[in-house]
Amino acid sequence: MSSEATLVATFVDLLRSGETPWGEVGIVQEFFYARGKTDVVITTDNSTIAIEAKLIDWRKALDQAYRNTCFAEESYILMPEPKANFALKFMNEFEVRGVGICCIVGGQIKILFTPNPSPPLEPWITAQARSLASV
Repeated sequence: MSSEATLVATFVDLLRSGETPWGEVGIVQEFFYARGKTDVVITTDNSTIAIEAKLIDWRKALDQAYRNTCFAEESYILMPEPKANFALKFMNEFEVRGVGICCIVGGQIKILFTPNPSPPLEPWITAQARSLASV
């Protein structure tokens, strides 16, 4: 991917196609809240999922994705496949923080590590994100 914006746009296009690991989803791009901005928020019938995209810096993506667990039941980093596979070498940091890893492979979203869902600490932010999601 040539830019983070391109990575996010490709990811959102795949979400809109309906071919996602989460089924049909609602989508919010650039969700702003008190602690920052989340690149993509996905909503399903039962869950709110945050996605932080980065081309290179998996540590920064992990920090941002962990911050998103305040409102999302699941949070992931999204990186180009080689960088996402590199981040897998540090799986224990992702496990401790409850953050997953995903990438795009062959025109499909691939989850490399799925975090255990956890209830959000600030459900009022969850409600705000869910109200903005469009299918």
